[in-house]
Amino acid sequence: MVILMKKITYIFSKGRINRLDNDNYAEDFFYGARFLLNKGFNVQILEFNNINSVKKKIEYYLSKLVSLPLYIFSITNKENYRKLKETDYLVLISESAGFASLLLLILLKKRHKITTYLFVMGLYSKEMKFKFFNKTHKFLIKLLEKYIDHLFFLGIEELNYAIKEYGSSKKYSFLPFHIDTNFWFVKHFEINKNNKILFIGNDGNRDFNLLIDIVTKMPNQEFIIVTSNQKVLESNLENVEYINGSWDKEKITDLELKKVYSKAKLVILPLKETFQPSGQSVALQAMSIGVPVLISKTIGFWDRENFIDNENIFFIDNDRPVEWKNKIEHLINEKINYEEISNNARQMIKEKYSISNFENKLLEELE
Repeated sequence: MVILMKKITYIFSKGRINRLDNDNYAEDFFYGARFLLNKGFNVQILEFNNINSVKKKIEYYLSKLVSLPLYIFSITNKENYRKLKETDYLVLISESAGFASLLLLILLKKRHKITTYLFVMGLYSKEMKFKFFNKTHKFLIKLLEKYIDHLFFLGIEELNYAIKEYGSSKKYSFLPFHIDTNFWFVKHFEINKNNKILFIGNDGNRDFNLLIDIVTKMPNQEFIIVTSNQKVLESNLENVEYINGSWDKEKITDLELKKVYSKAKLVILPLKETFQPSGQSVALQAMSIGVPVLISKTIGFWDRENFIDNENIFFIDNDRPVEWKNKIEHLINEKINYEEISNNARQMIKEKYSISNFENKLLEELE
């Protein structure tokens, strides 16, 4: 194949290069990079550079002002420009990687033929903290769009929101997050033997205050919480097994996480209202193993067609702790057919969200 001779470059924030050959991690967060490498494609991976404290502060304050991840020093240097000059396809994992590469893209696109892809993970649903910079915020998004050939949205609702706010574009398409269903599988998994409730997550769209309130209202129920959120870790609730976990910071491997999932009766995901598809990876991983999921029904939920309440997932349209408590108690104490829900969840994820589906679509894009 001619495509094998083309150079494909991925840009991630951090955490992929040293995991490529580590079987303790699933395929999920490589977005096809490891798959393409194993197929013999000419792939290189770039990650954010370590920068000094002054540059970090500049990035931090600029990002805060315009509510966008302006990591302008994290990728921009002569060495990376030289590497990208030889690239045919550039895959940017998240808007953080997009803005980090923007200056290089502006230079590269004028002189070289390079096809660019960006995975959208909340770019169009950022909450403005300083309304004065709203026009600057939108200008920077349009500027980034100008230098991207294909934007893949992980959530259909964020795609709809982008079309509403910025107009339809042939560059936009829906390509949901997929998981390694072969990895996220536990042989002879028996959901009815489990009794613990599990929460996993670190991103800002998790509702940590609501989580603490839920756990506090259920002192006789055992919980497992996997997070690096300091407020949660310092809550010191007696009915919680705390695991200081962060995928990005390598505090827990996927293999270790799979063992945690296998102890759970139910995964709960209380979320803030947002267009960003928060909780997606955790929900898919849990359901692939067979653990039912109770999740906030936010406007940004990624797929309302295949995820059906009380059939393969549980939704709750409420942010009141007492309502969550009542819902959890109902699911645990009533005669819910957990095996049926578990089997339905596994089957749907295997059919619709297997990483092989994503890899096939990726190959189509590159051909």
